[in-house]
Amino acid sequence: MEEFVRDFERQLQHSGDSPEAIIAIQVLIRFIDQSTVGTLQQLIEQLQELSSRLKSVVGTSTTSVVSGCDLFVRFITLRSLNKGQVDSDIWESKSFDPIRRFLVERGNQFMKRLMLSRKKIAQLAYPFITDGVTVLTVDMSRVVLEILTKAHDNMKKFHVLVTVSEPDKNGLMMLKALRDRGIHATQILDCSIGFVMERVDFVLVGAGGVVTNGGLINKIGTYPTAVMARSLNKPFYVAVESFKFYRKYPLGQMDLPNYCKYLDTDKEKDHPFVDYTPPSLINKLFTDLGVLTPSAVSDELIKLYI
Repeated sequence: MEEFVRDFERQLQHSGDSPEAIIAIQVLIRFIDQSTVGTLQQLIEQLQELSSRLKSVVGTSTTSVVSGCDLFVRFITLRSLNKGQVDSDIWESKSFDPIRRFLVERGNQFMKRLMLSRKKIAQLAYPFITDGVTVLTVDMSRVVLEILTKAHDNMKKFHVLVTVSEPDKNGLMMLKALRDRGIHATQILDCSIGFVMERVDFVLVGAGGVVTNGGLINKIGTYPTAVMARSLNKPFYVAVESFKFYRKYPLGQMDLPNYCKYLDTDKEKDHPFVDYTPPSLINKLFTDLGVLTPSAVSDELIKLYI
């Protein structure tokens, strides 16, 4: 199992445009393919253990890795087996190998679906970007970048304001990515959102995770941005892949698990990297399952896990 954790760490260093959750799921698929266990229950237990190990090394994207791995295990095992999608010949085999091959095949199908998520979201969301609008975004989000690129490729003229996004300054990466694509973008200080909000048409952010009640876990600074947007009646939109739907129900900042909020296990030594935005501040979620209201997330979670 240790070699798969090391492999995951290596891939994170050269991940490029791939989300951490996608990389983690690819590692789980390889683990299934090379596993020597003899029962499905043993395999599920090992997958859960490996998922926990991957979570411990991923850093600021822990929420998406946890939710993605949980959904993956559910999809390839309980969900498919409960629906009777396994050929009877597989069950009659005295070897576990046919079931293992089936699970790997299901895993690859799951991966193909996830790889199309961003393009589906971009197709749904880019019509909301019309000529002349000013969009405010927080942090570096690949799915938000995909939406803005799609709008730009469709000859939309707009302006993007990007926060610096302390403490890791990931907003600088977002600014560069936008400018490299020819999109008009301006960097702003995190503390200036109140000053610029009156000239913003809407806020568009990505997500580390979306919880059961439709609330948002995302980079620190997202919550005050949503509060400011609501105070000035500016729409607040979230772009998120469905594998980031997270089966938690926080009521406030203190309800978030520490592994989501902190890089260091000793929270006194670290600054929180994420905050929680309640569903009351979110207008719409652009997902690969469609355009959702926050209240619809719980229904979609039920569909995904049953």
